[in-house]
Amino acid sequence: MLSLILPTFNESKNLPELMAVLKGVLQMPHEIIVVDDNSPDETWRVAEELKTQYPTIRVLRRIGRRGLSSAVTEGFAMAHGDVLMVMDADLQHDPNLIVKLYDAVQNGAAIAVASRYIEGGSVGDWVTGRRLLSKTATWLASSLPPVHSSDPMSGFFALNRASYNLIAPHLRPTGFKILLEVLSCLPAGSTIAEVPLHFAFRKHGESKLNMWVEMQFVLQLLRIAAKRVWQILMRRVWIFFLLVACVLLLTFLPHVWRLRLLYTDAAVRSSVQKTMQAAADTHGWLLSDLIVDEVFPDRVRVLHRTVNRGTDTSECMDLSYNTSSPVPCAD
Repeated sequence: MLSLILPTFNESKNLPELMAVLKGVLQMPHEIIVVDDNSPDETWRVAEELKTQYPTIRVLRRIGRRGLSSAVTEGFAMAHGDVLMVMDADLQHDPNLIVKLYDAVQNGAAIAVASRYIEGGSVGDWVTGRRLLSKTATWLASSLPPVHSSDPMSGFFALNRASYNLIAPHLRPTGFKILLEVLSCLPAGSTIAEVPLHFAFRKHGESKLNMWVEMQFVLQLLRIAAKRVWQILMRRVWIFFLLVACVLLLTFLPHVWRLRLLYTDAAVRSSVQKTMQAAADTHGWLLSDLIVDEVFPDRVRVLHRTVNRGTDTSECMDLSYNTSSPVPCAD
């Protein structure tokens, strides 16, 4: 089932038009979740009234909470579908792309994005300044997440339920660019599909873009950049740790192999202990001066350390389990 999330704020004039179009597009099992931030124009009330014509609508009126990203995640949290989708309610996103995004996720993509920056897509008739600003911001944003999208600031995308459940605990839904947050949390190598989006003119209402939104975007970029740097550093630390572990393993593995009978054969372990104690008692050695070098089924090879007033010396000898008399090592 498809769960289509429509985050709204002052979209009372756009919502009825959008619903009329969606009625002809949404032929698959679906639900439409309108998440409204207690709009002054009472978008939430319009959505409630539309439920008589469109019974698949569910409405969440948020009081005391604002922000597109958090509205989307709250919508995801109450959704029942196995495909979660987000689109704007201002008629700037082409509803006919819903089927393409839905099919892409159903066919195995972890996420599908409606992109303005692939062949066939466009930002419409934006003025040059906004077009340049958008491309610059997109370039900065696209270089950060482990999963790359040509349009990481798109507000029109679909995500499979399993992928969302995986990243949900790690999301920090602040500001307006929820897709950028999602991409930054998805595991590297996640499958992404993109379909071209022609960004249309807003018919009613005003754009939500303002200085505060732009500042939130910059802060989000800085936070995600810091997160990526930390991930890269930690990955390198792990690589260094693994290299050190491999060196230590290669260094000590031969010695561990020579002592394997101590760990695997209780009878041999007991014989080694008795033989070394007997040799120490007979020759007046300290057990602490005997270092086990290798264990055999019939004897133990030890290094006897002699403590001198200068450099200590050691002598290799074999101790048979049947006698405490040491024999110099043959090799």
